[in-house]
Amino acid sequence: MVISNITAVFLVLLSLSSVIKLVDELRKTGEENHSVFEVIVYMVLNLPKDFELFFPIATLLGGLLGLCMLEVHNEFIAMQVSGFSRLQIALSVIKASIPVLLCSIISNEWVVPNSEKIMCMYHNQSQHDSSLLSVKIKNLWFIDNNNFIYVENIITCNELLGINLYNFNEEKKLKKICYIERAVFANKVWHLINVNELDISEEIYVTNKKIPHSEWNAALTPYRLSMMITHPNFLSISKLYSCAKYFNRIGQNSKYYQVIFWKKILSPISGSVMTIMALAFTFGPLYKKKIGVRLFVGSIVGFLFYIVNQIFGILSATHSVSPIIGSISPSVIFLAISVIIMWIYS
Repeated sequence: MVISNITAVFLVLLSLSSVIKLVDELRKTGEENHSVFEVIVYMVLNLPKDFELFFPIATLLGGLLGLCMLEVHNEFIAMQVSGFSRLQIALSVIKASIPVLLCSIISNEWVVPNSEKIMCMYHNQSQHDSSLLSVKIKNLWFIDNNNFIYVENIITCNELLGINLYNFNEEKKLKKICYIERAVFANKVWHLINVNELDISEEIYVTNKKIPHSEWNAALTPYRLSMMITHPNFLSISKLYSCAKYFNRIGQNSKYYQVIFWKKILSPISGSVMTIMALAFTFGPLYKKKIGVRLFVGSIVGFLFYIVNQIFGILSATHSVSPIIGSISPSVIFLAISVIIMWIYS
C-alpha cells in the first residue's frame, strides 16, 4: 500500500514537472529552432534528475497517503490490538519502502549520470541547451602540483586552447609564466604546441623562450578534466569520490564535491526519515484529518526539508563543518522532530 502510493506520488510530481518544462520549451521552439522531438527527448532525459529532486517529498507524501488508507480501514487499530507497537509499525513501513530507497542509490550512481551523458551527446548533435556542462567549460582555473593553470577554451577533454601556466617554487614565489597556444593529450602525456615561456626566477633579468613543441607530465588527465567540467550534481557517487580525492591530492578545495557525495550516499536515510515523519503525522496532529490537509502539510514539510538540506550543504561547503555532518544534519533534525511528535501523542 505504502510503496504503491509513493510510486503514484512520484508519477504525479514527474508529470507536473514534465508538463511545465514542455510548455516552457515549446515557447522556445520558434526562437531557437528546436523541434518538438528534441523537446521530448530533453524532457525524458531530465526525468532521472527530477526523480532525485522529488525523492524526499514524494516519500513523505506517498507515506502519508498510504498510511491514510490504512487508517481509513482501521488497520492501525487491528495492528495495535494484535500487539504491534508503534516502533514495530514504523519498522514495517520502512521495510515496505526499501525498494524505493534502493532506487535512489541506483539512480544516483548510474541513471542520472548516464542520462546527462546521453543528453550531452545529443546536445553536440542537435545544439539543444543542456545543463550538463557547467560554466567552467570556458575560463577554467585549476591547480596541478606547483602550477596554477588557466584554460581559455576546452575543445574536448583531450584538446585545450589558450593555456596560461604559472609555476611557483617551494616558497610560493612565482618562477615561470608559460603562454601555450594549444595542448593535446596523447600517449599519456600533454603535448604543448607554441609555448612562450617567461623565466622570472632571476631578480635581475627575465628570460623569454619560444618553444614550438614540449611535453607536460601533469596529474590532470582527460578523465579527470571531464569530471571537473561536469556539474557535481550530475556525477555518479564513485566519480564524486574520485574527484574529491584528486582535489585533496593537488591541494584544491573539494568540500563541495564531498557534500554532494554524502548527500547521494545518505539519500536512503533521508527517505526513511520522511517515511517516519509521515508515520509521526499520522499518529499525531494529522490523525483523522482529511487527505487534502495531509497533502498540504506534507508539501510544506517536504519543502522545508529541501530548504534546510540546501542551507546545511552550503554551510558545510563554505565553513569548517564536516561534509558528512552537514549532509546528515537535516535528516537528524527531522528524525528528532518525528520522535518528539510520536512521544507527545503516545
